[in-house]
Amino acid sequence: MLTAGCALVFACLMTIIGLVVLFTLRPSWRRRGALLRFGIVGALSATASSLLYLVHTQTGDPASLVISDIAMVLGPGLIFAGLGSLGGGVLARGGIAVSLAAVVGVVSAAIGLPVSLAVKVLIMAVICGLTSVAATHPAIAARRGSWLLAATMAVYALFSVCRAGVGLTLGWDSALYRLGFSVVPTTIAGAVLVLLSGAALLMILSDRSAALAAQRSRGASGDDRGPAWTVTLGSYEIVRTALGAARADRMREDLIAAARTLDPGAVVEPAGAGARLRSPSEQRVIERALRARLVAAGWSPGEVGLVSVEVAVVDGVGA
Repeated sequence: MLTAGCALVFACLMTIIGLVVLFTLRPSWRRRGALLRFGIVGALSATASSLLYLVHTQTGDPASLVISDIAMVLGPGLIFAGLGSLGGGVLARGGIAVSLAAVVGVVSAAIGLPVSLAVKVLIMAVICGLTSVAATHPAIAARRGSWLLAATMAVYALFSVCRAGVGLTLGWDSALYRLGFSVVPTTIAGAVLVLLSGAALLMILSDRSAALAAQRSRGASGDDRGPAWTVTLGSYEIVRTALGAARADRMREDLIAAARTLDPGAVVEPAGAGARLRSPSEQRVIERALRARLVAAGWSPGEVGLVSVEVAVVDGVGA
C-alpha cells in the first residue's frame, strides 16, 4: 500500500511539474490561465490527499484522514470550478465543490469509517460526473481535449459508483471489494485520473481553433481587417519592479507603437500594458513582425520574450 500511495504521489508531482513548466514556457497563457491555475491546485490537492492518507495509515491520526478526504474531493472539484472560466459560473461551481468537500469533512470527522468512506465515494462520483458534464459545455466542447476530460471524469464517476455499490451491498471487507476497489486499484485509478486530466487541460488550453473560428466569422461579417489580437507585456508590475518604472513605461510605449505599425487602429488595453489590434495574419506572423520592431527599438532578447500575442477574448469568447 505504501508503494501504491507513493506511485500516486509521484504521478501527481510529475503532472504539477509539467503544468508549471509549460505555464512558464507559454507566457500567453498567463492572461487566460485561470483554468490552468485551478488544474495545478487540483493536482496539488490530489497530492496532499495521498500524502495525508499515507500519514493516517502509518500513525492512525484521524485529522490526517479528514483532511485527506477533503483534499480528495477538491481535486476534481477545482477542475469543475476552473471550467467556469471558459463556460461561466466560476464562483457558483467553486461553491458547489467546496460544499461537497465540507460535507465529506464533517462526516469523516463526526462519524468515521465506514460511513465516511461511503459518503466520500458517492460524492466523488457526483463531482466527477458534474465535471464530465461541464466539459461538454458549448464554450468548451469545441476545444481539443474536452472529450478526453469528459470521458476521464465519467469513467472515474462510474468507478466510484461501482465501488460504493460493492461496498454497500457485499461489504467493505468483501473479497470483490478488496480485489477491485481497495487501496491499490483505487490508487491506480486515481493516478490515471490525475495524468489524463492534466493532459486534457493542456490540450484545452492550447487549442485556439474555436476562438479563431469565431473571430474569422465576425471578421467576415463585420470587419475586413481580420480577427482581433491582444498584445501584452506579461507581468507588467514585475517588469516595473525589476527594470524600473521609467524603462517599463518606455517598453509599454514601444509595444503600443509597434502594434500600431501593424494596425493603425490598435487601441490600448484597459490595463495599459498592451494593445488590441486586428490583423488577418497568423499569430506567428504577428509575433515575428512585433519582435523585429521591438529589437529595432533596442529591446534585449529577454525583454522581447516577455511579450505575448493571443486571441482577444471577451467573457470567454474570441472577440
